[in-house]
Amino acid sequence: MYPILLSTPYFNIYSYGLFVALGYAVGMLITLYEVKKEKLNAEAIFDMLLLQLPIGIAGSRFLFMVEYTPEKLSFTNFISFEQGGLTFYGSVISSFIFNLLYLKFRRMPFWRIMDCIGFGLPLGIMIARIGCFLNGCCYGIQCSSSIGFHFRHAGSGFYHATQLYESFAALLIFVIIQIYRKYRQNYGEVFMLMIGSYAFLRFFIEFLRAENPIVLMGLTLSQIISIITIAAFIATFKLIKKMPDLRIIPETNIVSIK
Repeated sequence: MYPILLSTPYFNIYSYGLFVALGYAVGMLITLYEVKKEKLNAEAIFDMLLLQLPIGIAGSRFLFMVEYTPEKLSFTNFISFEQGGLTFYGSVISSFIFNLLYLKFRRMPFWRIMDCIGFGLPLGIMIARIGCFLNGCCYGIQCSSSIGFHFRHAGSGFYHATQLYESFAALLIFVIIQIYRKYRQNYGEVFMLMIGSYAFLRFFIEFLRAENPIVLMGLTLSQIISIITIAAFIATFKLIKKMPDLRIIPETNIVSIK
Protein backbone atom coordinates (compact mmCIF):
# COMPACT_ATOMS: atom_id res chain seq x y z
CA MET A 1 0.00 0.00 0.00
CA TYR A 2 1.00 3.64 -0.30
CA PRO A 3 0.07 5.60 2.85
CA ILE A 4 2.52 8.35 1.83
CA LEU A 5 2.28 9.39 -1.81
CA LEU A 6 5.00 12.01 -1.64
CA SER A 7 7.67 12.53 1.00
CA THR A 8 9.87 15.61 1.21
CA PRO A 9 12.21 17.00 3.89
CA TYR A 10 9.52 19.59 4.65
CA PHE A 11 6.19 17.78 4.37
CA ASN A 12 4.47 14.55 3.40
CA ILE A 13 1.40 14.04 1.25
CA TYR A 14 -0.70 11.25 2.75
CA SER A 15 -2.95 9.23 0.48
CA TYR A 16 -5.80 9.02 2.98
CA GLY A 17 -6.01 12.74 3.64
CA LEU A 18 -5.56 13.62 -0.03
CA PHE A 19 -8.31 11.32 -1.30
CA VAL A 20 -10.73 12.26 1.47
CA ALA A 21 -10.17 15.92 0.56
CA LEU A 22 -10.58 15.15 -3.16
CA GLY A 23 -13.74 13.19 -2.45
CA TYR A 24 -15.23 16.04 -0.46
CA ALA A 25 -14.26 18.56 -3.14
CA VAL A 26 -15.83 16.48 -5.94
CA GLY A 27 -18.99 15.90 -3.89
CA MET A 28 -19.18 19.63 -3.17
CA LEU A 29 -18.76 20.61 -6.83
CA ILE A 30 -21.51 18.23 -7.97
CA THR A 31 -23.78 19.46 -5.18
CA LEU A 32 -23.24 23.10 -6.15
CA TYR A 33 -23.84 22.24 -9.81
CA GLU A 34 -27.19 20.69 -8.87
CA VAL A 35 -28.01 23.66 -6.62
CA LYS A 36 -27.46 26.07 -9.51
CA LYS A 37 -29.64 23.92 -11.77
CA GLU A 38 -32.39 24.22 -9.15
CA LYS A 39 -31.86 28.01 -9.13
CA LEU A 40 -31.20 28.03 -5.39
CA ASN A 41 -28.83 30.22 -3.39
CA ALA A 42 -25.49 28.57 -4.22
CA GLU A 43 -23.52 30.93 -1.98
CA ALA A 44 -25.54 29.93 1.08
CA ILE A 45 -25.09 26.23 0.25
CA PHE A 46 -21.37 26.72 -0.29
CA ASP A 47 -21.15 28.27 3.19
CA MET A 48 -23.13 25.34 4.60
CA LEU A 49 -20.81 22.78 3.01
CA LEU A 50 -17.73 24.56 4.38
CA LEU A 51 -19.18 24.68 7.89
CA GLN A 52 -20.33 21.08 7.53
CA LEU A 53 -16.77 19.85 6.95
CA PRO A 54 -15.37 20.25 10.51
CA ILE A 55 -18.70 19.16 11.99
CA GLY A 56 -18.67 16.02 9.87
CA ILE A 57 -15.08 15.26 10.87
CA ALA A 58 -15.94 15.75 14.55
CA GLY A 59 -18.97 13.45 14.27
CA SER A 60 -16.92 10.88 12.41
CA ARG A 61 -14.20 10.96 15.02
CA PHE A 62 -16.67 10.73 17.91
CA LEU A 63 -18.47 7.67 16.52
CA PHE A 64 -15.14 5.99 15.80
CA MET A 65 -14.08 6.37 19.42
CA VAL A 66 -17.47 5.14 20.68
CA GLU A 67 -17.15 2.06 18.47
CA TYR A 68 -13.47 1.18 18.86
CA THR A 69 -12.07 2.83 21.99
CA PRO A 70 -14.92 3.93 24.31
CA GLU A 71 -12.62 3.55 27.32
CA LYS A 72 -10.36 6.28 25.86
CA LEU A 73 -13.12 8.76 25.11
CA SER A 74 -11.70 12.09 26.24
CA PHE A 75 -11.05 15.48 24.67
CA THR A 76 -7.29 14.81 24.46
CA ASN A 77 -7.76 11.54 22.61
CA PHE A 78 -10.57 13.03 20.55
CA ILE A 79 -8.26 15.60 18.97
CA SER A 80 -5.36 13.16 18.56
CA PHE A 81 -6.04 12.52 14.87
CA GLU A 82 -2.54 11.13 14.40
CA GLN A 83 -3.84 8.03 16.20
CA GLY A 84 -6.22 7.54 13.28
CA GLY A 85 -9.91 6.87 13.28
CA LEU A 86 -12.89 8.25 11.37
CA THR A 87 -16.24 6.56 10.78
CA PHE A 88 -18.41 7.44 7.77
CA TYR A 89 -21.73 7.10 9.55
CA GLY A 90 -20.62 9.54 12.22
CA SER A 91 -20.01 12.13 9.51
CA VAL A 92 -23.40 11.48 7.89
CA ILE A 93 -25.37 11.75 11.13
CA SER A 94 -23.66 14.92 12.37
CA SER A 95 -23.81 16.56 8.92
CA PHE A 96 -27.49 15.71 8.49
CA ILE A 97 -28.39 17.30 11.83
CA PHE A 98 -26.30 20.38 11.05
CA ASN A 99 -27.83 20.77 7.59
CA LEU A 100 -31.33 20.48 9.04
CA LEU A 101 -30.64 23.26 11.55
CA TYR A 102 -28.75 25.46 9.06
CA LEU A 103 -31.39 25.24 6.34
CA LYS A 104 -34.19 25.82 8.83
CA PHE A 105 -32.37 28.92 10.09
CA ARG A 106 -31.85 30.17 6.53
CA ARG A 107 -35.44 29.23 5.62
CA MET A 108 -34.33 27.20 2.64
CA PRO A 109 -36.01 24.04 1.25
CA PHE A 110 -34.43 21.16 3.16
CA TRP A 111 -35.32 18.15 0.99
CA ARG A 112 -34.71 20.00 -2.25
CA ILE A 113 -31.17 20.79 -1.17
CA MET A 114 -30.59 17.34 0.32
CA ASP A 115 -31.37 15.90 -3.11
CA CYS A 116 -28.55 18.04 -4.52
CA ILE A 117 -26.24 16.54 -1.89
CA GLY A 118 -27.54 13.09 -2.77
CA PHE A 119 -26.32 13.51 -6.33
CA GLY A 120 -22.81 14.46 -5.19
CA LEU A 121 -22.16 12.28 -2.13
CA PRO A 122 -21.70 8.88 -3.86
CA LEU A 123 -18.72 9.99 -5.95
CA GLY A 124 -17.23 11.58 -2.85
CA ILE A 125 -17.48 8.24 -1.04
CA MET A 126 -16.02 6.41 -4.04
CA ILE A 127 -12.92 8.62 -4.11
CA ALA A 128 -12.45 8.70 -0.32
CA ARG A 129 -12.50 4.89 -0.10
CA ILE A 130 -9.63 4.72 -2.60
CA GLY A 131 -7.69 6.71 0.00
CA CYS A 132 -8.56 4.04 2.58
CA PHE A 133 -7.24 1.36 0.23
CA LEU A 134 -3.96 3.17 -0.40
CA ASN A 135 -3.59 3.85 3.32
CA GLY A 136 -4.17 0.17 4.13
CA CYS A 137 -7.00 0.74 6.61
CA CYS A 138 -10.60 -0.55 6.60
CA TYR A 139 -9.46 -3.87 5.12
CA GLY A 140 -11.43 -7.10 5.12
CA ILE A 141 -11.07 -10.64 6.40
CA GLN A 142 -8.47 -13.06 5.09
CA CYS A 143 -9.05 -14.61 1.67
CA SER A 144 -7.20 -16.31 -1.19
CA SER A 145 -4.36 -14.55 -3.00
CA SER A 146 -6.32 -14.53 -6.26
CA ILE A 147 -8.79 -11.90 -5.01
CA GLY A 148 -6.98 -10.49 -2.00
CA PHE A 149 -4.37 -7.87 -1.21
CA HIS A 150 -1.67 -7.67 1.41
CA PHE A 151 -2.19 -4.93 3.99
CA ARG A 152 0.71 -4.05 6.24
CA HIS A 153 -1.40 -3.49 9.36
CA ALA A 154 -3.30 -6.74 8.87
CA GLY A 155 -0.25 -8.99 9.08
CA SER A 156 0.81 -11.76 6.73
CA GLY A 157 -1.56 -13.21 4.14
CA PHE A 158 -4.13 -11.74 1.79
CA TYR A 159 -7.30 -9.89 2.70
CA HIS A 160 -10.49 -8.67 1.04
CA ALA A 161 -10.14 -5.12 -0.28
CA THR A 162 -13.41 -4.02 1.29
CA GLN A 163 -12.40 -0.40 0.66
CA LEU A 164 -12.63 -1.06 -3.09
CA TYR A 165 -15.88 -2.99 -2.66
CA GLU A 166 -17.40 0.07 -1.02
CA SER A 167 -15.84 2.35 -3.63
CA PHE A 168 -17.49 0.30 -6.38
CA ALA A 169 -20.77 0.24 -4.43
CA ALA A 170 -20.71 4.06 -4.25
CA LEU A 171 -20.12 4.26 -8.01
CA LEU A 172 -23.07 1.89 -8.53
CA ILE A 173 -25.26 4.11 -6.34
CA PHE A 174 -24.21 7.15 -8.38
CA VAL A 175 -25.34 5.40 -11.57
CA ILE A 176 -28.62 4.28 -9.97
CA ILE A 177 -29.62 7.77 -8.84
CA GLN A 178 -28.72 9.23 -12.23
CA ILE A 179 -31.08 6.72 -13.83
CA TYR A 180 -33.71 7.41 -11.17
CA ARG A 181 -33.51 11.16 -11.82
CA LYS A 182 -36.12 11.09 -14.59
CA TYR A 183 -38.51 9.02 -12.46
CA ARG A 184 -38.30 11.30 -9.43
CA GLN A 185 -41.66 12.73 -8.40
CA ASN A 186 -40.84 14.43 -5.11
CA TYR A 187 -37.94 16.29 -3.57
CA GLY A 188 -36.15 14.15 -1.02
CA GLU A 189 -36.44 10.92 -2.96
CA VAL A 190 -32.92 11.09 -4.40
CA PHE A 191 -31.19 11.64 -1.08
CA MET A 192 -33.21 8.93 0.67
CA LEU A 193 -32.60 6.49 -2.20
CA MET A 194 -28.89 7.27 -2.04
CA ILE A 195 -28.56 6.81 1.72
CA GLY A 196 -30.87 3.77 1.75
CA SER A 197 -28.87 2.09 -1.04
CA TYR A 198 -25.62 2.83 0.75
CA ALA A 199 -26.95 1.37 4.01
CA PHE A 200 -28.12 -1.78 2.22
CA LEU A 201 -24.78 -2.39 0.50
CA ARG A 202 -22.73 -1.39 3.55
CA PHE A 203 -24.63 -3.92 5.67
CA PHE A 204 -23.37 -6.80 3.55
CA ILE A 205 -19.86 -5.41 3.02
CA GLU A 206 -19.51 -5.30 6.82
CA PHE A 207 -19.58 -9.12 6.93
CA LEU A 208 -16.23 -9.03 5.12
CA ARG A 209 -14.68 -6.29 7.28
CA ALA A 210 -11.95 -7.54 9.61
CA GLU A 211 -11.43 -5.01 12.35
CA ASN A 212 -14.95 -3.78 13.19
CA PRO A 213 -16.00 -5.03 16.65
CA ILE A 214 -19.23 -6.97 17.16
CA VAL A 215 -21.71 -4.92 19.17
CA LEU A 216 -25.04 -6.76 19.29
CA MET A 217 -26.44 -10.07 18.01
CA GLY A 218 -23.38 -10.74 15.87
CA LEU A 219 -23.64 -7.35 14.16
CA THR A 220 -21.23 -4.41 14.05
CA LEU A 221 -22.27 -0.87 14.94
CA SER A 222 -22.27 0.07 11.25
CA GLN A 223 -24.64 -2.82 10.49
CA ILE A 224 -27.00 -1.74 13.26
CA ILE A 225 -26.95 1.84 11.94
CA SER A 226 -27.53 0.44 8.43
CA ILE A 227 -30.67 -1.39 9.59
CA ILE A 228 -31.98 1.78 11.27
CA THR A 229 -31.14 3.78 8.13
CA ILE A 230 -32.98 1.35 5.85
CA ALA A 231 -36.06 1.52 8.12
CA ALA A 232 -35.84 5.33 8.09
CA PHE A 233 -35.49 5.27 4.29
CA ILE A 234 -38.67 3.23 3.84
CA ALA A 235 -40.69 5.34 6.30
CA THR A 236 -39.41 8.70 5.03
CA PHE A 237 -39.81 7.73 1.37
CA LYS A 238 -43.49 6.95 1.99
CA LEU A 239 -43.95 10.14 3.99
CA ILE A 240 -42.36 12.29 1.27
CA LYS A 241 -44.83 10.94 -1.30
CA LYS A 242 -47.72 12.16 0.87
CA MET A 243 -46.42 15.74 1.11
CA PRO A 244 -47.80 17.86 -1.76
CA ASP A 245 -45.38 20.72 -1.09
CA LEU A 246 -42.49 18.41 -2.07
CA ARG A 247 -44.03 17.53 -5.44
CA ILE A 248 -41.77 18.40 -8.35
CA ILE A 249 -43.29 20.75 -10.94
CA PRO A 250 -44.79 18.74 -13.84
CA GLU A 251 -42.67 20.63 -16.38
CA THR A 252 -39.61 18.65 -15.22
CA ASN A 253 -40.66 15.74 -17.50
CA ILE A 254 -41.44 13.24 -14.78
CA VAL A 255 -41.83 9.68 -15.99
CA SER A 256 -44.25 7.56 -13.97
CA ILE A 257 -43.23 4.07 -12.90
CA LYS A 258 -45.99 1.54 -13.59
